Amino acid sequence: MLLRDVLPREFFQEFINTPAAKLLDIEVAEEVSMYPDRSKWRPWPGPAKNVMNWWRLVDGRCVGWNENDARGWSFPVFGKKMSSLN
Repeated sequence: MLLRDVLPREFFQEFINTPAAKLLDIEVAEEVSMYPDRSKWRPWPGPAKNVMNWWRLVDGRCVGWNENDARGWSFPVFGKKMSSLN
């Protein structure tokens, strides 16, 4: 599954010119969500504070869905691309 397969459709309407859009064709290694099972949730590793859903990509970076009531949505990217997965 690629990042483009898990993002909400609004991403493609409003956020296609963001850094996260450059990662759309990278495979998702793990999805972390507060919903529906909070027992499997882990906090977002980046500085954004309202991320309840995020994805770790196979290249080591993470993309979060930041749902900030004051500023609206954003999709922060955290971490560095690993040069080799071996």
